Amino acid sequence: MWDTDKRFVVIWTLTGGYLLYLGDQLLTGWFKGETDIPALALLMGAVFLCSGGGLLFMAWRKWRKSKKEEE
Repeated sequence: MWDTDKRFVVIWTLTGGYLLYLGDQLLTGWFKGETDIPALALLMGAVFLCSGGGLLFMAWRKWRKSKKEEE
């Protein structure tokens, strides 16, 4: 069975990837002019990209740390 660290890595990776996808969709809509509130789309797209990137980075660090402990 998986331990808690592996579960967090999987959840953080999925969540971070989804936030990156949402941020990309918002910024693409802003760039193409398909949004009703461009300032909000730009702001939230940037927030989602930063949050998703942060989660993926934390998941990568935790995964790397667990790999080093296994060796």
